[in-house]
Amino acid sequence: MLEASRTVRIRETEAFAEHRRAEKARHRCTPPRPQVRYVYGPRWAGPQGKHAMVGEVRRLWTDFAHEPFPDIPRTDKSVLAELDTWLAGCVSTYLAHGSLDAVRRRVVTEGAPALRRHLARLGYPAGFPEAFQYFRVLLTMTELVANT
Repeated sequence: MLEASRTVRIRETEAFAEHRRAEKARHRCTPPRPQVRYVYGPRWAGPQGKHAMVGEVRRLWTDFAHEPFPDIPRTDKSVLAELDTWLAGCVSTYLAHGSLDAVRRRVVTEGAPALRRHLARLGYPAGFPEAFQYFRVLLTMTELVANT
């Protein structure tokens, strides 16, 4: 399965590169967002890709769901609590239904970059390692869900 996934990923990347060369020849330098997220986002390519991604999200969710909300800086608390609520809800919905509707997909694609910006402020030297780990796992799940 791993070798098949690798082969599919290589073919997808080559097809994307060929398409981008043709687009650049037409002076279209920026690829559309839907194309980029499949190439650069974390995901498992191949025929068993979605099954593997759902399994990984489920594994991460099992541990994440039992974690208490971490201690975080007061200045970021309201924003991070809101991101946690929205993104964790989207991950939970994804696991329950296998996909997201358009509204939740938008929440995920807009929430992941916002969470990534806040995550950088929680690590060293800020001194909130538990919060950093908690939100890093949430970001990983969110990116996996966004790229399925």
